[in-house]
Amino acid sequence: MKSSLKIVNLKEYSDQRGSLVENTLESIMTQSRHFFVSKSRPGIIRANHYHHRKSEWFYVLQGSCMLKTKDLKTNVVEEIKISADQHLMINVAPNIVHAFKNIGTEEMILLALINEVHNQDDPDTYPYKLI
Repeated sequence: MKSSLKIVNLKEYSDQRGSLVENTLESIMTQSRHFFVSKSRPGIIRANHYHHRKSEWFYVLQGSCMLKTKDLKTNVVEEIKISADQHLMINVAPNIVHAFKNIGTEEMILLALINEVHNQDDPDTYPYKLI
């Protein structure tokens, strides 16, 4: 079974001052036109929707979550646990239902980079309860 998700491992650099994690995949940045940061308490579920046009890159800044997806073309359902210490950027393409559940004991902070600016009059967001 081929995954519908693209996953990129980011490089972490550490020294006596702390650490730094960076993206070296230029396409993530050149395709991004909008971003948001969400904060979710333990047990909270976010998203449960899909997009026709939007392609989103997600990065867990703090905490951990379960990402569940469903490819609307193939009906393949996937689950992946993600924690901040993994340093993963995960791409959710158009027509992939996605939902995030904070499965940790602390607040989960999620960064999203999106290929189009959000428009309240045309949000390209379609509810679909996955979790």
